[in-house]
Amino acid sequence: NLSHAKFSSRIAQFCSLLWTCQYRTLVSNDSISSLTSHPTSFVTPRIYFPSLCLWINMSKSSKNNLHLTPLSILTVKRENKRPHTFEEIEYFIKSFTACSTSSDNKDGNNDNGNVDKVKDYHMTAWLMGICLNGMTPVETSHLTKVMMESGDALDLSDVVPSTSSSVGKHSTGGVGDKISLILAPLVASFGLVVPHMAGRGLSHTGGTIDKLESIPGFNCHLDILSFKHLLRTVGVAIVSPGKCMVPADKKMYALRDVTATVTSIPLQTSSIMSKKLVESADSLVLDVKFGLGAFQQNAEDGIELAKSMISVGESCGRRTSAFITRMDQPIGRAVGNWLEVVESIQTLKNNGPKDLVDLVLAEAGQMLIQGGVAESNDLGKAIHMARENLMNGKALQKFYDMVEAQGGDLEYVKNFEKVKPAKYRANVHATVIGIVKSIDSHEIGLTAVMLGAGRQCAEESVCPLAGVYLHKKIGDDIVVGDVLATIHTEQGEHILDVAAKRVEKSFIISDGKVDFQSRKLITHFATKDSVEEFDMSLLDF
Repeated sequence: NLSHAKFSSRIAQFCSLLWTCQYRTLVSNDSISSLTSHPTSFVTPRIYFPSLCLWINMSKSSKNNLHLTPLSILTVKRENKRPHTFEEIEYFIKSFTACSTSSDNKDGNNDNGNVDKVKDYHMTAWLMGICLNGMTPVETSHLTKVMMESGDALDLSDVVPSTSSSVGKHSTGGVGDKISLILAPLVASFGLVVPHMAGRGLSHTGGTIDKLESIPGFNCHLDILSFKHLLRTVGVAIVSPGKCMVPADKKMYALRDVTATVTSIPLQTSSIMSKKLVESADSLVLDVKFGLGAFQQNAEDGIELAKSMISVGESCGRRTSAFITRMDQPIGRAVGNWLEVVESIQTLKNNGPKDLVDLVLAEAGQMLIQGGVAESNDLGKAIHMARENLMNGKALQKFYDMVEAQGGDLEYVKNFEKVKPAKYRANVHATVIGIVKSIDSHEIGLTAVMLGAGRQCAEESVCPLAGVYLHKKIGDDIVVGDVLATIHTEQGEHILDVAAKRVEKSFIISDGKVDFQSRKLITHFATKDSVEEFDMSLLDF
């Protein structure tokens, strides 16, 4: 009884309603035309509207959803004849996340009993397929975006002043990597907003959250409102992401960790970038590590990962850059939670090891450029600005402000020299003469875990005081009897001998000088436009 025009209007209104109700059904022009060209076939549209709804949904499903099953997605990746479409990736990740987090279907999608649910074994097979056959840059970008959309995202629109900017930072992980504890407050001391969601340690790498929680009272578990309040008032906060932040990654990483699918460029990229991009910082600076203590074994692999992450970041509208840095020995001298906090405070007091200071200043300089504080394309000047705030105490004060704002015991931090060390300690002595050529970061990290500083599975607790302190680094002269390192534990004397032997074997000592020019700490700097060798002279002073 409606005119052709009015009936078309009703269909359009209903399609809009479907979208609003989360059906997310897109009706093609051909589908609308096929309906509206025969308006008399629907004698009473008001009565038959439910049928129209079903028809439209079925029409969409027949074209895009009915062929999507876990096995169809696995077949595409196994045969590797074409890349996944966005719809395929979206279906697979959303179905897996829904199946993992709820036994019922809250979104109304994929409601076919359990036939089309993506189970752990489907996901495991798909992850291995990605490891073997890879992903295109477009696929990787699609995967990252879908993972981001699996949970909440931080909205900083009411946090960052119009005269300022927000800058994020991420490291791919390493042994003794306490850079964030120094870098975040240093950059925030310039008035930039630095939101930082960090993780816990797993296997040989330490976690920023474990380190900060070695400070009595420090609260890393803030809700979104509290997190934003600290960013608004202090300018920096380091927190553990909530359960609603990228739940797809949490479920996927739990499988990757036990199925040898961690070191895959597309999976590393999507895991890292999905978590960093939901922080909603205006730009991002990455520290991509390679070497004995990193997931990437050489500079070429590090560059490949950096380029992949930069591509995804830029596709999401975030200016992204990366430093490719060497991990052939632990960063700084301290490996272990409280030990690393102490070294961070010492660095903020201008008494830090050179490799740690160099990494902090290089990354801080680039963050100042991307945040609009320093002149573009003048990293040397930006590094000089960062060094000034590191030396004049502004960065240290911002660190104190962050600790106090997050409930940490400020007196405990300020008087760290008075904190009693671990109950059981032992020195590791050199048995040969020579020069330290390398230190096996991976083995040092595993030894720290054995001492209680880390965990082998997510459920394990850590000992704040446990760890390894290195007295010698690459290039140092060694004579018999020199103390190479000191090990700390609360687990008892029985573990000291085994740990000491592992640490001693981690040191490679021989004759001849070390060629530091060929072992640059920062090898390359990458942007969306280029990858260039890094000029270490920018850090000389």
